[in-house]
Amino acid sequence: MSVSSIMMSSHWGREVRHKYAAQGSKALAVIFPGQNYSAERSLLDYAGKVAAEHGCDLLILEYGYQSARAGFKREELDIVVEECKAALGAVAEYEQLLFISKSMGTVIAGRVAAELGLQQKTAHLYLTPLAETVPWIRKSRGSVIYGGSDPMFSGQHPAEISGLPNIRVYRIDDANHALEVGSVNESLAVLLVIINFYHEFFRDALEA
Repeated sequence: MSVSSIMMSSHWGREVRHKYAAQGSKALAVIFPGQNYSAERSLLDYAGKVAAEHGCDLLILEYGYQSARAGFKREELDIVVEECKAALGAVAEYEQLLFISKSMGTVIAGRVAAELGLQQKTAHLYLTPLAETVPWIRKSRGSVIYGGSDPMFSGQHPAEISGLPNIRVYRIDDANHALEVGSVNESLAVLLVIINFYHEFFRDALEA
């Protein structure tokens, strides 16, 4: 596997460094981090490793404000979406796309797929989505994993995505917005369950 960096200028005045790992695949997995949840943290790090195990090329996005170590304002979301679209445009075209996203990244991933007209060839793995992700989930195919004790996705929101024909929904009881539970050992056991869900997602998406 060859690993390189895609360097691009950013609205925040710092170059962003998108990591691109290629192994000659026809499928590209793209990691969309959360607002304050980087691609190096466990949920996304292991998702990228599982993607590689299933033979996918990998693009790990970095947001401009993250590179600049700046605060993020929600009105800047459109800028982040545009910069992510530019990053996707910098790599070769793939037959199949797998978008793996966390929290705010789920909104960005949904928008990028829709605005670039990529929904037909994209499978989504939405991790801890937000309420505003629901319309994008309803137009997608793939999987959703959320925590039963996540205040960012509660009340009627899970019901709004239940029963969709193209979406598998996994609820982790008592898990918070990081999909962690009470103790470290319990959280590690939950992480193993989640990784098995990842394998299931990639098997389903790549065989479709």
